Amino acid sequence: MRKKWDSKEERYFGIGIYKPKTAENVGSLWRTAYIFGASFIFVINAKYKKKSSDVLKVWSKIPLFQFETIEAFLQTVPYSCKIIGVEMDNRAVPIKNFVHPERAIYLLGSEDNGLTKELKSKCQELVVLPGDVSLNVAAAGSITIFDRINKLSD
Repeated sequence: MRKKWDSKEERYFGIGIYKPKTAENVGSLWRTAYIFGASFIFVINAKYKKKSSDVLKVWSKIPLFQFETIEAFLQTVPYSCKIIGVEMDNRAVPIKNFVHPERAIYLLGSEDNGLTKELKSKCQELVVLPGDVSLNVAAAGSITIFDRINKLSD
């Protein structure tokens, strides 16, 4: 007899920031990612150390991966996992219309520079949040995660 798989068992996501501007943004996103069920978070081209303000001790509950380069990050993308860029771009799908994949890595850029052309070209899909100006990166990540968990809840 074949086991009937629950699609929830096949879902996971991670979220991260390329060149985060401040450690506070990373810490805020890390906390949100933990609370809302992310499997991991990451930073590219940045270093982060745990802060005393981390009252939930999220560093002990959800891993933070630190990649020196874009290439190092790309070498770790799991099989069958889509990279979704969260970016203000004319090719991006508005988040209200976006269908989140079962397995995803959400990639955000810093408020000042966003994602590079190279990184955008490595994304399987791009999604854009409402508004005409860039949001704080931790806020943008939180909105993206919240949209995912609401659309994929059964």
